[in-house]
Amino acid sequence: MTIFFDTNVILDILDDTRDCHEKALSLLTAAKKGAFQAHTTTQSFIDASYIQTQQRKLPIDLFRSAVSLLSGILSVEAITADDLAKANKSTIPDYEDSAQVACAERIQSDYIITRDGKYKNYTHIPTFNPIEFYDKLFQG
Repeated sequence: MTIFFDTNVILDILDDTRDCHEKALSLLTAAKKGAFQAHTTTQSFIDASYIQTQQRKLPIDLFRSAVSLLSGILSVEAITADDLAKANKSTIPDYEDSAQVACAERIQSDYIITRDGKYKNYTHIPTFNPIEFYDKLFQG
C-alpha cells in the first residue's frame, strides 16, 4: 500500500500543538514498522521548513534533525518536470496542490493523507485526514 503525506501532515507530525499530531505521528510509526510505504515530496519539507523556522521561529537545527529522522522513514519524492507540466494543465486553483496531486498520481498512491478537504475534488485517489485514515487502518 502506497500512502502520500501532504505538507500539512508533515506539519502535524512536527508540531505537537496541532489537532492531528497524535494520529499523524501514529501513522508515521506505522510506516516505520512497515504497515505501508509512505511518501512525501521535497516541496513538503521546504514548505514545512518555512513555516516552522520562519513563521514559528523554531531553531533550524531542530528542523534539520526532524528532516533527517523523517527522511529515514518516508520516501521523499521530487516534484518532476512532468508533474509541473500536469500542474500547468490542471484546473486546481492552488498550484502547489496541483503539483502535489500530480506527484501522488505519478507514484500511484493508493491514498492521500491531507487536512485539505478540497483534495477530494481534485483527484481520483481517495483522500483522508490523519484521524480518518488512522481509524480506517486500525479500527475499520
